Amino acid sequence: MILRRYFAPGTHFAGVVLAALALAVSLTWIATKQPWLGLVLEADSSDGVTIVEVAQGTPISQDVTGAQLWALAPAQPSGADAPRGLDIEAVDIIEEPDAIASAELLQRFYDRQDQITTALRSGPVALTIERAGRFETVTATAASTRPLADLPVKFWLQLFVALTGGLVGAWVVCLRPRDAAAWMFLVAGVGLAMASAAAALYSAREIALGATLFTTASRINSSGSLIFGIGMVTLFLLYPRRIVPRPVLWLPAIAIGGAIAFIQLNNWPRHYGLLQDLIAATMLVLLAVIVAQVVVNRKDPRARAMLGWLGLSIGVGAGGFVITSIVPILLNVPPVLEQSTAFLFFLLIYVGMAMGVLRYRLFDLATWSFGIMFYGLGMALLLLLDAALIYGLSLDRAPALGIALAAVGIVYLPFRTAVGHWLRRDRRLSAEELYKRVTEIAHAMDATEQQNLLIAFWTDLFNPLKVTPMNRGEGRATRLIDDGASLTLGAIAGLKGLRLDWAHQGARLFSSADLARAKALNAMVEQSLEQHQVYLEAVTSERMRINRDMHDNIGVLLLGALHAASPDRKDLLIRQTLSDLREIISNPLQNSLPLPQLVADLRAEIAGHLEAAEIRVNWRDHSLPNALLPAQHVHTVRSFLRESTSNIVRHSAARSVDVDLSEAQGLMTITLQDDGHGFDVETVKLGNGFINLAARVERLGGTFDLTSAPSGTRISACIPLDAGQTTLRTPGDREAAE
Repeated sequence: MILRRYFAPGTHFAGVVLAALALAVSLTWIATKQPWLGLVLEADSSDGVTIVEVAQGTPISQDVTGAQLWALAPAQPSGADAPRGLDIEAVDIIEEPDAIASAELLQRFYDRQDQITTALRSGPVALTIERAGRFETVTATAASTRPLADLPVKFWLQLFVALTGGLVGAWVVCLRPRDAAAWMFLVAGVGLAMASAAAALYSAREIALGATLFTTASRINSSGSLIFGIGMVTLFLLYPRRIVPRPVLWLPAIAIGGAIAFIQLNNWPRHYGLLQDLIAATMLVLLAVIVAQVVVNRKDPRARAMLGWLGLSIGVGAGGFVITSIVPILLNVPPVLEQSTAFLFFLLIYVGMAMGVLRYRLFDLATWSFGIMFYGLGMALLLLLDAALIYGLSLDRAPALGIALAAVGIVYLPFRTAVGHWLRRDRRLSAEELYKRVTEIAHAMDATEQQNLLIAFWTDLFNPLKVTPMNRGEGRATRLIDDGASLTLGAIAGLKGLRLDWAHQGARLFSSADLARAKALNAMVEQSLEQHQVYLEAVTSERMRINRDMHDNIGVLLLGALHAASPDRKDLLIRQTLSDLREIISNPLQNSLPLPQLVADLRAEIAGHLEAAEIRVNWRDHSLPNALLPAQHVHTVRSFLRESTSNIVRHSAARSVDVDLSEAQGLMTITLQDDGHGFDVETVKLGNGFINLAARVERLGGTFDLTSAPSGTRISACIPLDAGQTTLRTPGDREAAE
């Protein structure tokens, strides 16, 4: 037996988290170990730099807020004229050096950054500022460390993107350690983390970083961007389906990795200009690979859903980036978000792809995609219509917004609903049709027909490629399996469970809405089947009751009429038969009777039957309580005596019968003993009469006993009276109580 090392996802991921936290602490420490003047600078329209804020606790006066900073130089000894020093340009505080046009200008930028940093670290510096049209010199000494609280929001945002990118990639690998796509996703996450962490360091600087630190961060940033490309291209070469031979999967790493080595190691930044071209080429290759995946997987709903995560995340992330960063520039207005903050949109794309690689809720992706897309279109339509009314028709803002909202509500929302149903290929049955179909299933003649109608019902609802009845024991629950590729329907009311594969002929996956609908309808069908079964059982039970009553009561009375010697007796028995027949049909529950009255009526009736058959009767009833018996007890006692008497008359050849009724400790015992020829209880098959009697007695919680010998047959029943009887008081009892 080969033992494999157990992979503990939680332990490995915990190690990655600790490493990520250590990296975050290190970057924060480096950011705070920079010289600090306490200034917040901003480029102005004249290609200069404006002081927009001065931090509290610095030697620089708050009065310089709003002044332009022109130069910075080491301060001269006292009495000497302060030199103008190194000119401060707008490019010196640029957030992202990738915008610099050439390698020569980039090298100049690094040199100036180093000169400024050296001056700040060397001691007091002289700042040349322009305020109210006059130049002034302000002398200050930079602090050796930057306060943690002074680090701007964009530093923490980019650090957050870096940590999240790396941790999400590691999380995916820990969950799917043997999935090559997960590892490529991690490579992309490492690239994103490198690019964002390095950018956090230099884009959040106050004025400058040392050349060594800045160039290192820039090189890490550019390398991270290309490593992100390696991971993404390779990922989509094999996800959701490998579309190239395995050796080709190494091509992105070799080609892009070789380019990274050439650019980074060959006299940086001499070939810096190739970076943008290489990144653009990588993105084009990535786009081509994604299109190839879409084409290859056009008939695979699960693969399309995985790719849908990419489309959804890119649509939201790239759309947000374009709206907040690109569109304002095209409209010649300041961007809504800085480039550093726009990293969040790329993180959104990355997290969306993680959900795709993990196949998270693929079955709900179509619903989410449609919802987000339509809400986004609605918002864009509202804004465009509002702007057109304001700038095109010169309407005031309030009426323009009201008209835009009304137009969107009246026209767009119904259109969105209709298109959404059409795109999702929803098939809805009306309430009347549902009721009709469920009723047909419940009222089918047999289980085979019910199963066929059930299959047709689900086929019409979801139009699956295949419907497979499952074996007994399978499909006990209604649930989604295989990422929504299949829907299992639980077995109901003795019918087999079903498995539906590929909804709407493979056009989409089953969704959570489909699951909820299937559960509700399956429960409805099950309830209908169970209610119809209860109805059938009630009908069968009533038929059996009528059969028993006809056999036990009507048969005995007719038998007595047959053997009656006098016409009056015969007429009496026939009239009683008709009365009992009406009671059986129209009043199955009949009425309660006092026990003494019941016994007296039965004594007269049974004695008459037996005497008509020339059988002597010895009747004894003693110790019977004055109790009111419920209808079921009355019916059971009457049926027991009548059926027993009928069997004695027809089969026993007896000359005498002893009938004994007694009560003790809440039990009434009825015994009939004849002196007939008897029969062998073990070998003779009992008729329905005895079987019905036993069932009646046992239903009341009593016991039935039958013994027979050549000297005669004994039939007895013990019936509990406590559960049903009500004690009747005689007039004397009432007077005594009063």
